[in-house]
Amino acid sequence: MSICIETRRLVLRQFSIEDAVELHKICNESYILKWMPDWRTSLEDMKGWIKWIDKQYDKATKETARIMLAVTLKSTGKLIGMVGIGNKEEVDNEIEIAYFISEKYCNNAYISEAVKSMIEWAFEILKLEFIIAIVEIDNYPSQRVVEKCCFTKLDTRMILNSGDTEEKPFYYYRRYNSSTR
Repeated sequence: MSICIETRRLVLRQFSIEDAVELHKICNESYILKWMPDWRTSLEDMKGWIKWIDKQYDKATKETARIMLAVTLKSTGKLIGMVGIGNKEEVDNEIEIAYFISEKYCNNAYISEAVKSMIEWAFEILKLEFIIAIVEIDNYPSQRVVEKCCFTKLDTRMILNSGDTEEKPFYYYRRYNSSTR
């Protein structure tokens, strides 16, 4: 499966090994690591992750998905972030939307545009019934993204998230696929 999603201002595409250096820089920004500490990695590990994720694209199903896409500016091709879906083991293996964007490109609604398009793709191609989002209760920018993307906050859950050493509260959101209901 080859995935390339175009929006008005962005191209969401599969990662390539050429993205490793720029993705590594973005993932090691303190802005990203504050919320996603498990993304701190070496450049070599980043290259390994890209090779691994490349093998996951063809394996995606309604039950098991690991689709992570490069968020790039349509006008320049510049890599500015990541958006994807994947099973979240810590939340009953439900399919979660995940995303981040370099701090340099925040407050332009790029990540909301990317998330909306990723969700539409997942609902249409994988026929998912719903997608979840878990957001730390003090991560206001991420809360705004999921709320702009029509997720509904259902409750607060204590979760031991990847990269953390103890459980903490997360808002649990869902967005249902209206065509499967």
